[in-house]
Amino acid sequence: MSKAGRTAGLIGAAVGVLAAGAAAGVAVERQVIGRRSAQRAQLEAEPFGSLRGTPYVFTADDGVELYVEVDELKRSRRPEPPPKRRFGKKLPLPPEDLTLIFVHGYGLNMDCWHFERRDLAGIGTMVFYDQRSHGRSGRSPKENVSIDQLGRDLYGILREFAPTGPVILIGHSMGGMSIMALAEQHPELFGDQVIGVGLCSTSAGGLDQVPIALPGKAGMLVRALATPTISALSRIPDVVERSRKAGTDVSYLLTRKYSFGSEVPPAYTEFVNEMIAATPISVIADFYPIFALHEKFHALEPLQKVECVVIGGDSDHLTPFDHAEDIVRHVPGAELVEVKNCGHLGLIEHHREFTAALLGMIERAEQSLLGHQ
Repeated sequence: MSKAGRTAGLIGAAVGVLAAGAAAGVAVERQVIGRRSAQRAQLEAEPFGSLRGTPYVFTADDGVELYVEVDELKRSRRPEPPPKRRFGKKLPLPPEDLTLIFVHGYGLNMDCWHFERRDLAGIGTMVFYDQRSHGRSGRSPKENVSIDQLGRDLYGILREFAPTGPVILIGHSMGGMSIMALAEQHPELFGDQVIGVGLCSTSAGGLDQVPIALPGKAGMLVRALATPTISALSRIPDVVERSRKAGTDVSYLLTRKYSFGSEVPPAYTEFVNEMIAATPISVIADFYPIFALHEKFHALEPLQKVECVVIGGDSDHLTPFDHAEDIVRHVPGAELVEVKNCGHLGLIEHHREFTAALLGMIERAEQSLLGHQ
């Protein structure tokens, strides 16, 4: 058989398995697909991607340009007194120079923090950036695609946009792994400048043992096929990108299945689907193998010095909740929050619960800081 034939066969087999898993409930899902014509109106009702800050370009240590936006804290917008209420609570005034840095996950971009960006406005200066090769940031050389490099990128962002004053780090999935890499590389920051950490739907290791698409041995077979399949797809990018940008029902169903654990507005699925589709297949292929290599349990010790909350969903198929439990076992004192009927994109699906948990961590970090002053 020719090389092209083998590639086509591999792609066909793997896609067939994935499609079978996603299509198990297609009869039920058809009504969801039928509602997609109303999605644009819903997207306008919830203006995803409309929250914008002051743009910057930061050059990483290897020359890759990272796109950054900063939402400056404007105290004139915050009623005083009384403090603005959020989630039924009065917020204490934050330290004048508190900075929150948000680090997004694999295949997404900074806009995934839409609800948190909206609902935590006024807490402090907020820094968002697109990780290398994602969103509006520059493409990374393949040899520099690693969790450790993402940690170095985060360190550069912190030094550039929060050179002084207390910092809160908040990461989702790959973004949480970036924070772990930073903790390994610069443990001295934690308990000194970094006063709080929020880890959302992430893992410190063992992702190579998580089945994909199907449970048990079948899911592990899909995992074994995933890396060569994605690599093969990356060699025919034009074909793949045309299909992805067409917004097929299969991609919509896969996004819905692996992002959410409950019934969500179709606009949520469309928003996530568009972010993923905007990430080139070659970037997906470059980054996918690094997660099987990720192991940072030894790097979690510095997080014991700060306020830490670990949030996960009980229906997360990509970073299962027991990975959140594993993190907390290595960070005694960290708060563990399990969100019910919640998938991997809980920061969108159950944004109220995620934001409330993050807010609690931020308030405790502020109180601890004030207690030491």
